[in-house]
Amino acid sequence: MTLPEHVICSTMLAQFGVQQRFGWKGTLTVVAAGVAPDLDTAAKLVSDGEFWRLHHALGHGLLPILILATAIALAGRWCCSLRPVWYVALWCLVSAVAHVFTDAIYWWGVQVLWPFNRWELCFSWIEYLDLLVLGLWLAGAVALYAIPTQASRIARVTLGLFIGYLGLRAVLPPPTRGGLLHLITGGWMYLAPQGTPVLDWW
Repeated sequence: MTLPEHVICSTMLAQFGVQQRFGWKGTLTVVAAGVAPDLDTAAKLVSDGEFWRLHHALGHGLLPILILATAIALAGRWCCSLRPVWYVALWCLVSAVAHVFTDAIYWWGVQVLWPFNRWELCFSWIEYLDLLVLGLWLAGAVALYAIPTQASRIARVTLGLFIGYLGLRAVLPPPTRGGLLHLITGGWMYLAPQGTPVLDWW
């Protein structure tokens, strides 16, 4: 997923107890854990080859996300007095695992056993920059901002619709190439000129 989508997904997960217990400091901690696996995109600073070798590996394996989640939870304990640390660490881990899963639903693989094995988890259920998914996340974020008193309900509905959509895409045939549904569900980005900012980088 894109960075904004990972942020929104993690924010939704924080509405199941962390936000209510710790406020915005707790939510920011969970969000930090939810985007931390993408620290491995720094490999792009070395070369494109290193980026494709290490992205979705260096920060996305089960061992790396366990280390990242624990480190962020400890930082939350020291900087924001979030305790008990095991509770914060658990939600940080949930957020990091959600990051890995929501990356694996696309056409690239996620090396969940790295550095011990380069086997890739890859579902290929949806296309990157699916506008239905992006619209769902943005609508959920707006609703969360507009009606904070219903935060946990909004999070349940948003995540439920997302999981339901993934289920449908997993069992239904892919949209016909060139059709309107294909364009809406991600095909549009292949029409963009090569070198388009952001699209070309990702």
